[in-house]
Amino acid sequence: MKIVIVGGGTAGWLSALYMSLFNKDMNNEVVLIESSKIPIIGAGEGSTGILSRTIKGNFLDMGIDETQFLYNTEATQKMGLHCKDWNEIGNDFYSPLQPTDTALGSTDFDLLVSMCMGNYYDGSPAGYLLANGYSSYGTSKADIGAGSSYHFDAHKVGEYFKSIALKQGVKCIDTEVTSLNRNSLNGKLESIETTTGKIDADFWIDCSGFSRVLIGPMGGGWKSFSEHLIVNAAIPYIHEFEKNEDIKLETLAWAQPNGWMWQIPTQKRYGCGYVYSDMFTTYDKAVDELMKTTGRKIEPLRNLKFDSGRLEKSWISNVVGIGLSAGFVEPLEATSIHSTVVQLDMLLASCLNFKYDIDITSYDTIIDLYNKHFQKMFDDFTSLIQIHYISQREDTDFWKYCKYEMKKTDKIKEILEICKFRSPSGQDFDVYHGGIGWGVWCWVMVGMGILTKDIAYKTLNSYSLKKCNSNSEIDETFRNHFNRIKQRNSIFKIKAMTSKEFIKALIDKKLPK
Repeated sequence: MKIVIVGGGTAGWLSALYMSLFNKDMNNEVVLIESSKIPIIGAGEGSTGILSRTIKGNFLDMGIDETQFLYNTEATQKMGLHCKDWNEIGNDFYSPLQPTDTALGSTDFDLLVSMCMGNYYDGSPAGYLLANGYSSYGTSKADIGAGSSYHFDAHKVGEYFKSIALKQGVKCIDTEVTSLNRNSLNGKLESIETTTGKIDADFWIDCSGFSRVLIGPMGGGWKSFSEHLIVNAAIPYIHEFEKNEDIKLETLAWAQPNGWMWQIPTQKRYGCGYVYSDMFTTYDKAVDELMKTTGRKIEPLRNLKFDSGRLEKSWISNVVGIGLSAGFVEPLEATSIHSTVVQLDMLLASCLNFKYDIDITSYDTIIDLYNKHFQKMFDDFTSLIQIHYISQREDTDFWKYCKYEMKKTDKIKEILEICKFRSPSGQDFDVYHGGIGWGVWCWVMVGMGILTKDIAYKTLNSYSLKKCNSNSEIDETFRNHFNRIKQRNSIFKIKAMTSKEFIKALIDKKLPK
């Protein structure tokens, strides 16, 4: 079987690496088409824990050493998200990359007890380490068990995956697609015309990003999320570290007058950008806003326009859209690479096992199940992102619109109603591969003031063996539970390197094994 991937970058070369490794004994030919004329921004990007688990070989042996990945991509760790000024100016909160140990249960006791008796993020080891300036690397061991992922230069990550894929036998052609040739009877894509000639294949993966050069003409359709998410442009730029700056292992998401700004630390500098809505400001005004808020001189790399949404069908016949080709919500919560990994996992492990002589593209049920999985996943992403905008801010027309006029998703309406009576829990969210459950939602809900301490106390009281007449009685009832959380966190702290120690070891290439 011949598999052709159109588009390089992180999604394209990760797809090529998956295909080459999964099918290395099956004599499949894997070809990737990319154009040297199409630039890659690479300002800085973050990821979720699913990428770190992939790099470490939890799903599929990628043949990657995590330490070498960090060294070769200018990567640092990501312990979580630091949200600044979202609910009101001056209000900050942390969104750790690791859920609590009780997040999947009927009640998230670790979260609720931590909310009532300490800091809400103490419920997660990663949250405790993040807030106190630590990494999840031990002083003598690479992984101490606290959740983390990566910040990196996206261009270098794509190049790193490319170097490994080429060693696995993937062929690379520098060309551009000009047209498609489909079978008039069954609609399958048989070949493409390019600037350097005709290329045929049995199966196609579209990683061409927003261009969607294959899946678009195949009839993938598009569902826009613009009624729920109103930011639609981004201004990426680079900011150098200050002298002797203490670099934090966090993605900074700083709310701005008409959107929000990201700041991601790589080993050498910050990758930054302003995600804004052109309904409320212009490109030039957005740059001015950014310089005024940050006090920095900004030199934008470009102005990117996007439409938050997803394909109605990301798999049609023998063509699959992966990465940005399949959908894009917005940069907040780093769902892009997350979705790419999940799509590849599902495509290979569940749908396209090439070890058998079966034309899976003829099985409509399998394709329909795949499409429904990712329709739901992107729709759920939209709700998670939107909860950040359920804010009390009214200082600009943008924030007034978010508060009073933005159409809420059905999931948002459901969760807001639940929070009037009790804390949500793992049972209120669907569990599926790649799904965003309560373990991610809870940090934002607490930080935005949607899940309040009052509701936390009421929920704990309902589980107390005796009726408590005051919050202090509830504290006493759950004191031992909170002490266990504190003891666990103190053990993690003893084991962990500080952020400063970790970055120095990273730059010196002396990370513990």
